[in-house]
Amino acid sequence: MATKYLFVLAMLALASGVLFAGCAEDAYAKSCSSCSFDAFGKMDSMCSGGYKASGTACVSTTYPIASAKYAAGECPGIDSCTSELSSCESQMRGATDKETCTEGSARTCYAAADICVRQAAVKCGEMQDKPACGAPAAILLGVLGCACFLARR
Repeated sequence: MATKYLFVLAMLALASGVLFAGCAEDAYAKSCSSCSFDAFGKMDSMCSGGYKASGTACVSTTYPIASAKYAAGECPGIDSCTSELSSCESQMRGATDKETCTEGSARTCYAAADICVRQAAVKCGEMQDKPACGAPAAILLGVLGCACFLARR
């Protein structure tokens, strides 16, 4: 019985992760789980730089109108998001990259940056606040998966 409820919770967590995850938070999480750390807890900079670039590319494709306006100097709200992220990250100074990845509080900085960028993009002319592309499918799959699992029990 407990296994059944754990499975349901896992499926719902997966579906909500697809709904609420963002470009910066995803890139940070992937760098924490995929990049190596040296003996001093410093993350491999080439690896983390690749994930940072993928996060930036994600923002550009998610918010093409705002990205084009930002490139033309017409969307200063995005700069404030970058500044807020830097300020949030600076509060983690003194901890190693490995510690911040393990502890998890830095991830909230990236989640807040995603929210900020989303709001700035809408203010900058993006058509609407877009949900994650796979969100409806993820919810449907999560519900169907839970229903099938529960039906087998």
